[in-house]
Amino acid sequence: MLAPVSFIEKNANLGAPLKLSPWRKIAIGSWRTAKDPSVYAAIDLDVQKALNYIADLNKNSGEVKVTITHFLGKALANCFAKHPAINCILRMGRLYPRKAVDIFFQVATDMKGIDLSGVTIRDAEKKTVLEIAKEMQDAVTQVRFDGDPTYKKSKNIMGSLPTFLVGCLLDLFGFLLYGLNIWSPIFGTPRDAFGSMMITNVGTLGLGLSFAPLVAYSRVPALISLSTIEEKPVVKEGNIVIAPILQIGITVDHRVIDGAHGGNMVRTLRTYFEDPSTL
Repeated sequence: MLAPVSFIEKNANLGAPLKLSPWRKIAIGSWRTAKDPSVYAAIDLDVQKALNYIADLNKNSGEVKVTITHFLGKALANCFAKHPAINCILRMGRLYPRKAVDIFFQVATDMKGIDLSGVTIRDAEKKTVLEIAKEMQDAVTQVRFDGDPTYKKSKNIMGSLPTFLVGCLLDLFGFLLYGLNIWSPIFGTPRDAFGSMMITNVGTLGLGLSFAPLVAYSRVPALISLSTIEEKPVVKEGNIVIAPILQIGITVDHRVIDGAHGGNMVRTLRTYFEDPSTL
């Protein structure tokens, strides 16, 4: 027997609001939308150990191909779980902590990269790199060969509207889904579609270090952009050696993530690349 479906439900699974410091209240009051408080940071990561780890996984992964995107997604999920103060949604002037770490991976809906969609991995902090890779591979296949069924309804609505109305509708969706925290199947989008953060791999397009803009209506506090992996000279133990370096562009909402939060996140992220077994 099928369970009854409620017409109106909570969009995101949230805990009680956090107690805000005076600075946090000033930050929230100073920047009214995610269009204004973007902060950008770039980090270089030596990915040799991560690539070795991925190669070992791929030896026994069958038809699933693990990539640096999956590894980074898992590492970032662990970072957000370890530092829950950054895993929040800003709504009605207050920060609400998420009860899980969900990651939205931007993907192309076609092999030419003309149109974009995305895949949301739920509870990513509880999954292995291989499980994330398998789930993503299945979802991307569905997006590219089944016409992006998850977002088909909302894309059709957006496609039928004149451009000047699209922004208004996106603002309305953002207000309903996150401002009021309500969701309904009539919206034509999954519940809490964008999760805790977004990840985009511009390296697949041949691009180097890039910074992607925050998507205001998604309410994610961070967007991570991967570049191509390039061999570069680095100093190790006083010697110059060549190592595969991944440059990551990070865009954060300063109302949610400040310098102290960002520093903690990056330090934790580096530990996973220095010792992938800790994942």
